Amino acid sequence: MKRLAAAIGATVLVAMLASCTPVPSDEPDRVVRPTAPRTSAAPSTPPAATPQATSEATVPAEPGADDLACVDGVVAIRGTDLHVAFAGECDVVRIEGASLDVDLDRARVGNVVASGDRIEIDLGSVDSLEITGQSADVDATRVGALTIAGDRNSVDADEIGAVSVSGNDNRIDADLLGSVMQSGDRNAIGNG
Repeated sequence: MKRLAAAIGATVLVAMLASCTPVPSDEPDRVVRPTAPRTSAAPSTPPAATPQATSEATVPAEPGADDLACVDGVVAIRGTDLHVAFAGECDVVRIEGASLDVDLDRARVGNVVASGDRIEIDLGSVDSLEITGQSADVDATRVGALTIAGDRNSVDADEIGAVSVSGNDNRIDADLLGSVMQSGDRNAIGNG
């Protein structure tokens, strides 16, 4: 009896599957691949205040020179032909390179160390500024201690506490000027 019931059940199942035919549809067949963008029917009215996506919003930006950060108490700026700005707070800013334009006017930094050629720096108030190289141009509000080793550097500040210069053709100009030590030729150090 069990055999007969199993045979009848299998025959009915085969007959049911054989009689299945696809139902015609008005919609075309769609193949969806995992990498293909999803499509959906367009809404009859666009949603209000929906921001438009751009390729820039979906692609992460590469870090650039303007993305300066204070890491372990130091902001490091290295390169050639860059214009960068830092407005945060840090103990030390190290600048290395050539043809750099660095804006630290709004930053709160203790010490600035610049080495290279043709570096332009805008500063607020710093405890110390050390320049090693040629043709630097610095505008500052207040520098506690200034050290220059190189030629043709120019520093213009409202106040400089102490100055130490070794090199030639350097120009230091300050409204208030502290002690001065220099070695070299044709250095102009004085009050504006």
